[in-house]
Amino acid sequence: MLTRLNLILRTAALAAVLPLALAAQVAKELPLKYVGPATTADITAGDLMTRLYIFADDSMMGRQVGTIYNNKGTDYIAAEVKKLGLKPGGENGGYFQTLPYVLRALDTSSTLSVGGTTLHGGIDFIAQSNGHPTPFADMPTVYGGIAFDTTNILTTDQMRGKLVILRPGAPLTQALFQTDGFRRYQAALNGAVTASIAGDQINPVALNQLLHPVNPIFLRDNTNPPAIGLTNKAAEAIFGGPIDGITKGAAGKALSSNIKFSDDGSRIVGRNVVAILEGTDSKLKGQFVAIGAHNDHIGFRAGRTVDHDSVKAFMQLVRPQGADNGPTQPTADQVAQVRALTDSLHKLHGGARVDSIYNGADDDGSGSVSVLEIAEAFARGKIKPKRSIVFVWHAGEEAGMLGSGLFTDHPLPSVARDSIVAQLNMDMVGRGRGTDATGTAKDGSLLHGGPGYLQLVGSRRLSTELGDLVEKVNTESKFGFNFDYNLDANGHPQNIYCRSDHWSYAKWGIPVAFMTTGGHADYHQVTDEPQYIDYDHMAQIDKFVFALALRVGNLDHRIVVDKPKPDPKGACQQ
Repeated sequence: MLTRLNLILRTAALAAVLPLALAAQVAKELPLKYVGPATTADITAGDLMTRLYIFADDSMMGRQVGTIYNNKGTDYIAAEVKKLGLKPGGENGGYFQTLPYVLRALDTSSTLSVGGTTLHGGIDFIAQSNGHPTPFADMPTVYGGIAFDTTNILTTDQMRGKLVILRPGAPLTQALFQTDGFRRYQAALNGAVTASIAGDQINPVALNQLLHPVNPIFLRDNTNPPAIGLTNKAAEAIFGGPIDGITKGAAGKALSSNIKFSDDGSRIVGRNVVAILEGTDSKLKGQFVAIGAHNDHIGFRAGRTVDHDSVKAFMQLVRPQGADNGPTQPTADQVAQVRALTDSLHKLHGGARVDSIYNGADDDGSGSVSVLEIAEAFARGKIKPKRSIVFVWHAGEEAGMLGSGLFTDHPLPSVARDSIVAQLNMDMVGRGRGTDATGTAKDGSLLHGGPGYLQLVGSRRLSTELGDLVEKVNTESKFGFNFDYNLDANGHPQNIYCRSDHWSYAKWGIPVAFMTTGGHADYHQVTDEPQYIDYDHMAQIDKFVFALALRVGNLDHRIVVDKPKPDPKGACQQ
């Protein structure tokens, strides 16, 4: 820990380029590496710190589903719950529920042909597909401009039946997805195949990143075209010359494909971890309170490194919501501030540090270790609920809520879906400081955290009783949380209600409460690391969730569902 003198000196060094509160936050930064003592039965900041420095360490390589690193993370969780003596709730008497997916990769013998030139897979282009795409011959091509640019959209007739080649644009954010312009853009692309221009060359290491999980069900009947990424050389072969300055709507040479994929069903793609604490009441222990988080994150930048402090400075000052902000052109003043802050951070850290790993400390290392800490408090403590509690660490949330969907769509024998009375979801519960931009209100104004900050999403969408109970536990037990319901607003463009694992339960009519401290500048960045977490605040949230689970677990009746249930096969509606 930092001494008070070091804290004062570091704060003074940063004050010239940062608001005082943010300078103090950076000054309080915890060590890059930390090995803590053994955890205890009590929920403590120290326990959480011990756990998160293990679970979000560089050695976990971002825990991306479909990789050995995600399996390493689930091995850690399973070993911990076994040590606690919790009952296995997974398959075959164990703690795991394995995702029924295969890993799909581009076969590098694949080719594209254009005007007598052969382009080679893994060298001139890359591709992904969820199905078995049908080869195409002499497909017309057209330049479609910047991806997701909703201004001056080409017409459907200009794109139908063609390969539309796009330059990379802003990431597809939830806000953009909700706009009328994007819907028109998608409608215009209907019937076209798209390809993006990926850069000067394909990094061979990046081919490993193309491995992605595919449900074998889709392989039987899905003939959708592949997503293709072209090198600049490949794009120039199609358009007959340099692509700089090319006009939107310009036609290129016809293209033929022979793209193939290989599927590896021998590797474990991802695993839910399921552990059960049996209730004390013989009549009620067949019902469950579910507490969950997701065990995966987004991996690492294969073959590419960045300056960690530079990213930290840029995102904090220019893109305060991290990946929920699209690429933003900084002003001249912001450029100067970023440079000054980066220089200050380099001095404080003894030089630059290269980084390539998306550690996912907050997303969702914080939720994963919080569920572990709550499980330990129940398992080793004296207070037990009447109903059983099922702890689920879901795999593949970042890939589309794969694990939570599996757990609720195809229930395990140990936990019938109708036996779950409520689900408490914890995803990103490690931040929420006043310097964190936690999201936007529905009118677009920026929200920030602060003392006692906690976002609540979905707590009254199915059950008024559950929403009221959340408030009562906070008030009666004097937790002191200031609940922010802004992100729960109907039709909110950030669509948070549909973006985490609670939805997989809610779609089946199970009441949910999603607790999160919201977004921040490190969201989906390499800077989401354990040293930036507010462990005291996270411990208080975990004590609250423990108390809430206990209250639900001891009710003399099931939580009442008094709102319309959604169609479990339908799309989520914020």
